[in-house]
Amino acid sequence: MVDLDNLTSISNSGKFPNLLNSADVDAVKQIIEVYPDLFADDYNNGCGIRKSSNATKYGFRKPVPTGVSQYQYFDGSIGESKLFPYLQNFKFLYFENSVMVEEVLSFEPIPLFAPTIESICQLALETTGNNDLLRGLLDILDNVDGDYEVTTINISKINKHMKIGLVKSPTSRMSDEVYKYLGTRSNTKIYQSCSGLVNSIEDYIYDGSEVYLPEMVIECNENGLLKQLGYSLSTHFMKDAPEGTSPNDNITLWTERHESHNASVAGIASIADWTEELSTWEQNPNAVFGATIMTATADGISNEYIYGLG
Repeated sequence: MVDLDNLTSISNSGKFPNLLNSADVDAVKQIIEVYPDLFADDYNNGCGIRKSSNATKYGFRKPVPTGVSQYQYFDGSIGESKLFPYLQNFKFLYFENSVMVEEVLSFEPIPLFAPTIESICQLALETTGNNDLLRGLLDILDNVDGDYEVTTINISKINKHMKIGLVKSPTSRMSDEVYKYLGTRSNTKIYQSCSGLVNSIEDYIYDGSEVYLPEMVIECNENGLLKQLGYSLSTHFMKDAPEGTSPNDNITLWTERHESHNASVAGIASIADWTEELSTWEQNPNAVFGATIMTATADGISNEYIYGLG
């Protein structure tokens, strides 16, 4: 179930021409028409939107079993991994041009150490056909750079592409060994781009308070590890009270976290391309700010914005 009336109302308001316009609403309607079985029940699918300069993708939430080592992909095939028992109870299916291109999996935090690295590399090999150099970077993150946890994995079987999201605790500064592994020497474009990105958002990455939730993003495809580095900046706390609770359960705690969330959205939106639209997006009914993903490559830094309806 997708709230098309709400999407249409927001689009017709004209207040968010970059985030949500009539072309976006038409694209969502077309996906629903092509895949009616995905939306046939009363489950709240929400509607996630991912926009960058290269593409726009539309995502929909679907339930998944938890605590089991098998996972059924969109194409019906069954995968098995020691990571899958830690799946949260939902996933997002993202579509581009009405084609399902990416399955976004969220996990209960999984500590990054040797068994986890082995499972990630195996999953990358199954997804992309190539995990060249991935293990080396993960080993550096495990042994040199600090304590990381795996929180998200984006799988695109059709594009042979995988993204791994990792949260670091505590948020200490990144080791130069990461830059060297990606860029070899300090005078290479990729080294400078990656270190430049981290330096430019260090107030968000190393904040240390419960305001921002920075997630490192590394990617691989059929050619192996991509020589780039990304950061997803999101809020530490959700907009609303956790499912099954209400603000009145602990109004003081809820107020603190709600204020933290609002401060986080404002801070992240302030370094975005569409600051005014992103900072006011959650004023819409059931609207949710997701994240800003900044990715450094040898060609510079690009942005992707994630938001939608809950």
